Amino acid sequence: MQQVNTGEDHSPTTQNLTAQPKKRFSYFFEKILSAKGGYFSKKLYSIKHTDDESFELQTISANETPKLYWLILGREHYFETSKDYPIANKRDLKKALEFEDNSSPFQGETLRYIERINENSHRVTFWVIDPDVFIHLSFRPWLVIPESHVIANGLKGRFTLATVDCIDKSLFIAETGLGVFSGVKSQRINTVEHFALSTGSPLNHDNLARLHFKPTQFCALLHQGMQALTLEHLSGFILAKKRTDWQSYPWKQAGVIAVATFSLYMVLTSSWLVYNEYQLEQQLTEQAFDVDRAFRLQKEYKNQKQLHNILTEPLKTQIPYWNIWPIILESIDSGASITAIHYKNEKIIMHGSTKQTIKATDILAKLSDNKNIKSPSFSKPVRNYRGREQFAISFTLSKSDQHIDNTSAINDFVEGESHATSK
Repeated sequence: MQQVNTGEDHSPTTQNLTAQPKKRFSYFFEKILSAKGGYFSKKLYSIKHTDDESFELQTISANETPKLYWLILGREHYFETSKDYPIANKRDLKKALEFEDNSSPFQGETLRYIERINENSHRVTFWVIDPDVFIHLSFRPWLVIPESHVIANGLKGRFTLATVDCIDKSLFIAETGLGVFSGVKSQRINTVEHFALSTGSPLNHDNLARLHFKPTQFCALLHQGMQALTLEHLSGFILAKKRTDWQSYPWKQAGVIAVATFSLYMVLTSSWLVYNEYQLEQQLTEQAFDVDRAFRLQKEYKNQKQLHNILTEPLKTQIPYWNIWPIILESIDSGASITAIHYKNEKIIMHGSTKQTIKATDILAKLSDNKNIKSPSFSKPVRNYRGREQFAISFTLSKSDQHIDNTSAINDFVEGESHATSK
């Protein structure tokens, strides 16, 4: 019985859409390659294999960089045409196709599918991919399959006209005696009847249906179409590697640029060598001058060292009386007021008074704990005056503080004289 579009949605049966014919590409595709496949329309989607032996589409964000080996390309991204050739031999046909002119509105990668019509002729379907597709994508797949071919291949022999509501568009497909035609729904062609009239497809055909599929059935249609593909189908969808047109390469201009670059390199290299030779000569001259100056400084150093030894000798017996100041500060911190300090030979006598709450013996005890002095004692009796105790404590500096090491001071003096002489 003939079926017409009555407004109802016809869902592909489970046997039609999820059948797994043996000895086809579907088993290998579903189990191995589904993770490396994608679908590109207005957005890029990855194909994920599901547990119910089908697959679903998942959106890939613009920030991701997917590694997809094969791609189902949306109908809006390619130009489709079909042509019959009265050539019986397929090899001869492929040679003839090498000289075929591209009649598409843009220049791009061309996919093709060859099918035999009869013993003496073949039909070739061409799909020319819009070059902007590869500009938009961040990768280049090695296999691209047209969306319309996948769907038509899955429904082959079971329809005359089909309307497929995809994810973001509606697609019309017609199967005629002249081949398969497809197009995207637009303002000009917005019904399947208009599409049929524009392509010359029959609106009614015996025992074949006019079908309409919802967006929820889109993945099932793609799945059915991919199951029906064979390796012979896929051979025409492999993208050729980019080839360099060496004949159109500007060899003359490149040669001129190469010679000019080499000449410039030689000039710069020669200049660099001459400059380095001059710099080396200057360095040798400076080093000879430095060696002569080093001998002069060595001689001057010996003279200054002799002077150092002469100046150091009398300083070794000098008593560093300035070391008394930390001791005075310590006494003041203990509560004493220092009024006078007398030096007699190596003995130091410190005169002072205490605060009202401090005793002179406390000051003496504090000085006795100081390791820098020795033999602290009262040189006069302690007197009490207006609540304060007046005292005179005598002591000598320890041997470690009696003499000063003047080596560093003399060395600084000698170095200063040496620099002055060299200048």
